[in-house]
Formats: sequence, C-alpha cells, structure tokens
Amino acid sequence: MEILIDVNGSDNGIEPAIIGSVKTLEKIDSKITLVGDEVKIKDVITNKFTASKSEEILSKINILDAKDVITNNDEPAFAIKNKKESSIVKAYDYMKDKDKTLFISAGSTGAIMAGGLLKLKRIKGIHRPALITILPTDDGKGTILLDCGANVDAATISMIQYAKMGKIYASLVQKKKDIKIALLNIGAESEKGSQELKEANIELDAIFPEFIGNIEPRYILSGKADVIVAQGLMGNTALKAIEGTAKTMKTALVKEMKKNLFSKLRAIICKSMIEKALYKYDYTKYGGAVLLGIKKPVIKIHGNAKPNNYETAIYQADKILKNNLIEEITKNIEE
Repeated sequence: MEILIDVNGSDNGIEPAIIGSVKTLEKIDSKITLVGDEVKIKDVITNKFTASKSEEILSKINILDAKDVITNNDEPAFAIKNKKESSIVKAYDYMKDKDKTLFISAGSTGAIMAGGLLKLKRIKGIHRPALITILPTDDGKGTILLDCGANVDAATISMIQYAKMGKIYASLVQKKKDIKIALLNIGAESEKGSQELKEANIELDAIFPEFIGNIEPRYILSGKADVIVAQGLMGNTALKAIEGTAKTMKTALVKEMKKNLFSKLRAIICKSMIEKALYKYDYTKYGGAVLLGIKKPVIKIHGNAKPNNYETAIYQADKILKNNLIEEITKNIEE
C-alpha cells in the first residue's frame, strides 16, 4: 500500500504536506511517497528536523521528483496533457501500473479531476465519477454527501451508482451498520424536484431497502441519513453554503467574545465548551473529498491545507487502502 502526496498543492507552500506526512509515519501501514521537487523537499526536512531525525525520515519515505506545478490558472485538460513534469501528472503516471496506491492533493480541483479521468480511467460500468465529502453530524458519526462537484448534473443511473459507492464507503471505511440512504432535494415529498430527481427517487426506493426518501438541505447535518445522494450542482452548492455558514458563525462568535472585558471573561470560562462545539462540526477532521469511480482512489483537500489537514487525509487514505474500497466498488458495479 502506498500513499502519494502532492507537496505542491497547498496555498501555504510545500511545508504543510511534508510536516503532515512525517507525523503519520509511525501510525499507518502504507508507504509514504512525496511528489514534488526533490531538492526542495529534502531542504525542508533537513531544515525542520535534526540531522539524525532527518536521516530517519528520509529512510522511511520515497520521493518522486516533479519539478513542474499545475496552478489554478492552467486549463485542466491542457495542463494534464502538456505539463508532464508536474506533480499531479507524475503521480498519476506512477500509479497507473501499481496496485494499492492512492493520491492526495490540495491542488487544482479541475486538474485532479481531469487527470483522474485521462490517466487513471473510470471503473468499467461507471457512468460518471463522484466527489464525496464527509460532513459532521450531531451524533458525531458524519454523513457522506456525493456528488459534491465532480459533475454539474447527474442522470438517474449516476445517482444509483452514487448510492452504491456511498453505501460501500460507509460500510467499509466508516464501519457503519444499518446504513440509511437519502436523496438531496428541495422537499421531503417524493413528487418534489426535477423530473430526473423524481425518477431517481423511484429507482432508489426500488433498489435500496436502505433508502429513506428525499432529504432537505437543512437536515444534512442532522444525522438522519448516512449517505446523501445529490446532483453535483446541488451537492456543491449545499457544501459551500455549509462551509460559508460555519465560517460566518465562527467569525461572529470570535467578534462577540472580544466585544468587551465582560465578554472576554465569559469566553475564558467557556473556552473548553466552545472548542468542543467547534471541533464537533469541523468537517476537516474526517479527511478530504474522495474522487470515486476511477480505478485508483484520489483525495482532494482544501487549497488552504495545513499540516493537520494532510495528516487527517493520510489516515483516511490508509483506511481506504486497507479496506479494499476500490476493489469492492469495482466488483459491485460489475455485478
């Protein structure tokens, strides 16, 4: 098992990927391969750690040298075809002929998606891949939302496959029992939504005993469903709305706590409780968004990724590889 990490993706430079990776070396079964400029990677390791520790780290990791970088300004498909020395392309080319590999990147979402489709190819039978995100819930177990941006819309066959892949992820990786599947829609009633959503509701109900019907966006974090199937536009819009609301609420809370001396004292007294509440609804603790439906798993993390974001994504990746997620999806789709 091998996890490849794109050190070039974060807006915060190459250090977060390296530091986050080092933290996991003794805690996972997978081998770590850092993908990026080898000289720069070694410089960071030797400057951040003692000589003996640096030597130990370099003995435990692989480095795949990649001098070029695909930026958010590059046209994704063109960059994948032409920036052959970029970290994303080098990683995908390396993975093609190797079993049990997974790629983590905070880089251009478009390039990661295009590269996955062009280089790694879709699993046979998959209509369209999906990007899945684990969102926090009131019960602390998290719910899967897919698709949250790999595609704008989705035909009924795609939504059925999303449900299958989401159910497998919840079962294998999250170890959930009695999984409940729902369809994201503007109302709970089965006749609500577009014609595609109405048809998807009928088909999901016929195929999955676990299907509980439509779910409205306001109940995504309620824990009522373990897997929420969505067309890409709706899923991504809901995800961005949740992220924006969380950020706004956090900013408002900090502002209120700093309002005056009395509010500062109350904040000190309630600090532990506030931190627990904020952590409970921090979606980054579950890892990154997983691109499923291609032959090798890929995890996309936030562009502003810090060491702890890479660390969490690596633990997530290790679980995905250990539990044979792609093999199980491939078998299920073929059947």
